[in-house]
Amino acid sequence: MSRSSDELLRRASLVAAICVACSSQSPISARDAADANDVGSSTPARTALERSVLQELPKLPSGVARPFANATVTADAPYAAASGRTCRAIHLGGVTTGKSELLACSSGADWFFVPDVFGATE
Repeated sequence: MSRSSDELLRRASLVAAICVACSSQSPISARDAADANDVGSSTPARTALERSVLQELPKLPSGVARPFANATVTADAPYAAASGRTCRAIHLGGVTTGKSELLACSSGADWFFVPDVFGATE
């Protein structure tokens, strides 16, 4: 091979290596999967506690447990979901019935719960 052929082969190998490196994808998180599967539906608050949490959610500090009636509520930091909404994970502790993990979202007005896209039973 000539010198120019060797150089062309090296450049082609380099381009191929870059293409392979750029095409690999990292695995998505469970939260990203939930956002991607979101069909825009909402789940109504089932209890007075859940209604109270939704009303107070904009004022709740992130990661701080707060007493609510017969439970302790901890709200994760708000994040921008793929759906274009702002969402927060809600953790309920001390509740004897119902879910202990919920996801609430807002489109800029009221907060609402979104369904469990992983299909967990109630």
